[in-house]
Amino acid sequence: MSTRDFVEKDYYKVLGVPKDATEAEIKKAYRKLAREYHPDANKGDAKAEERFKEISEANDVLGDPKRRKEYDEARSLFGAGGFRAGGGGAGGPAGFNFDLGDLFGGA
Repeated sequence: MSTRDFVEKDYYKVLGVPKDATEAEIKKAYRKLAREYHPDANKGDAKAEERFKEISEANDVLGDPKRRKEYDEARSLFGAGGFRAGGGGAGGPAGFNFDLGDLFGGA
């Protein structure tokens, strides 16, 4: 997944939890949704399988305190809507001149 995808996806919305959700709330939401959309419970349903992957991805980020912190910081830095156009030139948005891959460990 590109860094841009990482920042633009609203994992809180995917899991249906508020941004200040506790680890327990995230875990509970993930388990509920994973059971509902698991491929074994929805054989042959491509949409359910895709939703399950999205739910799992959200849990991988929000369920890990370090990754959640990185995700929250990146969304705060670039806005919840992701990257903003204009003004940054080759240095990136608002003149930031660094590789986002470094921030996310090459994610």
